Amino acid sequence: VKIRLYAERAFELYEAAQAALKIAQATNIQTLLTNAAFGTGNTDTTTDYGPGGRANICSGTPSKTQLKAGSSLKLDLLCLCAYDHGDAANGAKICGPDTAAAGSSASDNWEGKDKTAANWAPLKTACDNRKSARKLTLASVEAIRLRMSELLGRQTPEAAKAYKYVLGSITGNGVEGCKGDKAGNGERCVKYAESDLTDPAKGIEWLKNLRDAALAKEAAADAKKEMTAITRSLQLLNDSTNLLFDEDETTLAKSPTPNPSATGSKAQEQKQKEQCETIKVATECKGKKPICEWKGKNDEDGEYCKLNATHVEQQATQAGKNGENEEKKTDKCGLAKTPEECAAAKGDIPKDKKAVCGWIEGKCQDSSFLVNKKSSPISVSFMSLV
Repeated sequence: VKIRLYAERAFELYEAAQAALKIAQATNIQTLLTNAAFGTGNTDTTTDYGPGGRANICSGTPSKTQLKAGSSLKLDLLCLCAYDHGDAANGAKICGPDTAAAGSSASDNWEGKDKTAANWAPLKTACDNRKSARKLTLASVEAIRLRMSELLGRQTPEAAKAYKYVLGSITGNGVEGCKGDKAGNGERCVKYAESDLTDPAKGIEWLKNLRDAALAKEAAADAKKEMTAITRSLQLLNDSTNLLFDEDETTLAKSPTPNPSATGSKAQEQKQKEQCETIKVATECKGKKPICEWKGKNDEDGEYCKLNATHVEQQATQAGKNGENEEKKTDKCGLAKTPEECAAAKGDIPKDKKAVCGWIEGKCQDSSFLVNKKSSPISVSFMSLV
């Protein structure tokens, strides 16, 4: 019954392990991070963010259908920092003099696909130089979200109050959008859709990807812990099953059989000792009495499950007594030299027998010998099926 229960428990643990494994493998964390950095389906080398020019892509001006602000960190950085180098001061106002392409004419302006690689290369280098030891967690993503909310909630200049949710520099009333203006170093900005900030079902896409990646990372870590716990539980079940088989062997050893050799007894004792010591849980150990005993001061897990030395001694003593009784009986029968003397031998008559001894195969022997001899092949046949 116990073995059946252990098997059922093992199957339950196996199913739990499969579920945990699916959770750990369900989401590709690196894919989510790549999507956050470069946009879904894009890579570090993506250069064309069209259709539409810079104003349409970065602010939806005048076509809101071409707005892509918030779709990736790379695009938002280009909207904020890529510039048309009309004079030496341009580029220093927002992102610094070394974080955008340096040129000498209006042809250096980024317009959604032209000059993307030239503008992105120094931005990427600047980002690499600012790498920190901060890990991706839900807490770190939440900190980013709060900072974004703070920046986007700032008071807009009087002339452009209708132009909300903007990061960067706008010119005048913002009617021309984030087109990048070399003359006034303005309009290098990114304008998010109002729904990105007010609709819980939407949100800034790269921020959502970061949060999903953090959730997937934590789920994978939890699944790994669960797998470790399941593996430990399965090992305990395996040890418990082995102890059950050892208990069965001990029960069989109690039947009248010749004394086991000293070497065999020691080997069995060593095996039981090792199996007891693999158990680290008090309840599991106590369930293996009398073979094992818990030596800990309390029930806290630890290496406190030991072989019950008293039980081992009792088993050895009982085996010795059985051997002595068997030897005495055998000696008594062996003294008889004739069938008559054999039949007259005194002592405890075995069950289903008429005498203590019997004349068997030309000599006086214990009358239970023949039964044991016949039953042996049956036992062997049965054990071969187990």
